[in-house]
Amino acid sequence: MGIADRYWEPITRAEARVVLGPETELVARHRRWLFAVARCRTPAGDVYLKRQPPMGRARSQIEWQHRLANHLADRGVPATRALGLIESERLWYEVHEPAAGEDVYDGADSWDPFVSDAHVAAAGRMLARLHAAGADFPDRTPQPQAGFVVQIGAVADDPVAAVERLAAQRPAVADHLAGRDWQGVVAAAYAEPFARLRPLLGALPLRPLHGDWQTNNLFFAGDDVAGIIDFHQADYAPRVLDLAVSVERNCFFWNRISAGDDTAFDLRHARLLVASYAAETPLEPAEREAFADVLAVCQFEYGISFLDYYWGVEGDREKADWAWDTFVLGHAEWWRSPAGRAAAAAIRAFTS
Repeated sequence: MGIADRYWEPITRAEARVVLGPETELVARHRRWLFAVARCRTPAGDVYLKRQPPMGRARSQIEWQHRLANHLADRGVPATRALGLIESERLWYEVHEPAAGEDVYDGADSWDPFVSDAHVAAAGRMLARLHAAGADFPDRTPQPQAGFVVQIGAVADDPVAAVERLAAQRPAVADHLAGRDWQGVVAAAYAEPFARLRPLLGALPLRPLHGDWQTNNLFFAGDDVAGIIDFHQADYAPRVLDLAVSVERNCFFWNRISAGDDTAFDLRHARLLVASYAAETPLEPAEREAFADVLAVCQFEYGISFLDYYWGVEGDREKADWAWDTFVLGHAEWWRSPAGRAAAAAIRAFTS
């Protein structure tokens, strides 16, 4: 699924100079899935410049994420500080300090594994530290339904009503689903985990979330997490959702599972990630009871936000179909397969 639209071409020196000033030089350029990034040298020092379209969001959403990153950095979590948000040519440019540590997972994609048990354990511990440091973040506002969201509030409704509500807030989703017979497959994929989670939702502790706790957003110094980047999906929601997303991203290799490999997951790493988190911050009983189902539904609102992006921003039918058919529906349907049910049973056993 390569990106070939105008937004994600590499940042040029001329472009960086318009945003950061005429003495700016490019040190390195990166082309990631949903945005472009360049390390830039300025008279004041090196910074990272990240380009993206607004995606229907208000500036206040990005500014909330910037305040969160800086709040965490102030409390000893190695989050890269946000330095500014600049608008140029109808695009947004975030400015961040460079991350500490080594970019061990440069080139890793979503759903790629950690290379060692030590990195898994460090990731679990650091995620717990992040949630603890965010406990006194003053703005406890879930992100609005614009751009990418990492939330599970939809489980308060039945799955069909949840899709209808989200589609009403995201016109591109409503347009993409128009004329499709989608209600039955959504109900079949999500009715059971939604029903189990609904009575637990109010007992799950809320925290600011990183939202995308995966290999390529963590920098390491030896076996320790030394830098954290990309708060572009940060949100305010149950903290167990962030932990479930970390297991989903790093221990279930969905590109292979979607291609038919039912063995493409690592339950040992999943258990270590959860245990390392819980050793730092014990999980509440409701979080342990909910964990396996949160893991199964964590793609629901997130996947719908991807559909909104691919159809509403890029206008790409193939990618929008992937977001709905594979991401929103296919992953959930796998959890109902024999292999998925066995994996879920194992997860329930080690989180009970």
